[in-house]
Amino acid sequence: MSKLQKGSNNLILCGKILAVVLLASGLVTQSISAQSSGKSLKASNAPIITKVVYQGDDKVYKDNPLKDNEFYNPILQGCYPDPSICKRGDDYFMVTSSFAFNPGVPIFHSKDLVNWKQIGHVLERPSQLKVEYTGMAAGVYAPTIRYNPHNETFYMITTQFAGDFG
Repeated sequence: MSKLQKGSNNLILCGKILAVVLLASGLVTQSISAQSSGKSLKASNAPIITKVVYQGDDKVYKDNPLKDNEFYNPILQGCYPDPSICKRGDDYFMVTSSFAFNPGVPIFHSKDLVNWKQIGHVLERPSQLKVEYTGMAAGVYAPTIRYNPHNETFYMITTQFAGDFG
């Protein structure tokens, strides 16, 4: 067995162990919740999902206001790995990895390379990004964006690991 096969088998085993731990913690949470409310709740295999909303008002930003000509690093808060930037005129456009998330490959616009605004996604339809059967470690990695001034067209080139390549 090659090192790659052993690594893949270990990754699958770790994923199965994590799934069992998460399932068990969900059952414990259901049991505790039922006991504290006085209601009887039969344990099930259904996961408990909690909605979490990021407000963007972290204490570190409140305690460290910016002076003129300063910016926070990283300039994009959140999970935006493998950025690729291209320029058209006075405008900059950036794409980042999105893995198995759909819509995929967020696209941002900036005039100064510091202040970015998300303007959409490159891959918006399920037919463009076949990730239905991929895991979170698969999907779209390290996209690159290029602009061709001859036909005034943007191009995004990327890879897609695993899944139905259709």
